[in-house]
Amino acid sequence: MEGTKNKIAGLIVLMLFPILVATAQKKDLAYYQCAFFESYKVGQMASWPGLIAEMEKAKPANLAWQTEMVKAMYGLVGYHIGAKNKDLARIYVNKADIYLDKLLEVHPDDARLHSLAGALYGYKIAMAFYKAPFLGPKSMYHVARAIELDPAEPMGYIEKGNSLMYRPAAFGGDKKEALASYLKALKLMEARNNLKCSWQHLLLRAFILKGLYETNQTAEAKAFQAKMQKDYGSIDWIRQFVGANMMDGK
Repeated sequence: MEGTKNKIAGLIVLMLFPILVATAQKKDLAYYQCAFFESYKVGQMASWPGLIAEMEKAKPANLAWQTEMVKAMYGLVGYHIGAKNKDLARIYVNKADIYLDKLLEVHPDDARLHSLAGALYGYKIAMAFYKAPFLGPKSMYHVARAIELDPAEPMGYIEKGNSLMYRPAAFGGDKKEALASYLKALKLMEARNNLKCSWQHLLLRAFILKGLYETNQTAEAKAFQAKMQKDYGSIDWIRQFVGANMMDGK
């Protein structure tokens, strides 16, 4: 009788094994990338904190995993700043800071990490502009270092564009230069042909669309928006991101 029970238990384990393996495999890096992208595309970020927490618990000792996790924190900070939730944004700025400090210590020549460091300093300025004289040079250093380390990495040019786009003109801001930097990043990103589930590609295109409207290139903006809609379908949040009045020509 005992032997029969053991055989039955063994058969159950064998039957469940493929399901267990598939479940475990499903939570690889590609799973998280697609989960972030699908929620971002529809403008629903509620799942991001949970996804980030899962990635933190897993903590595989590889750079790609950790970088993707910090990138998600970066994306969530931007969302919260846009929604004027500075307290929530600050939580993820602090989290990302801790990870980046450790990662840069081990990988001091990684361009993506320097790009993210530059972005975080930019976010800190956005949350407290009086810190700009102190944090601005640090942000610019990391962005310039990222481009120096890897001129073919798009993230450095994205953050250079953000710095130029949101910095006051009196301090070197230039929206047209920002747009040129974004477009260079887009060209580099699309040349890699690995854009499936890339929420950062969608965000970059949103930056470009906003930049086109803000530099009064309305016809180009409408054509660019049409391409985005063809690729992503209806992205209702884009009007709020760019500015409904600007898109309507008011």
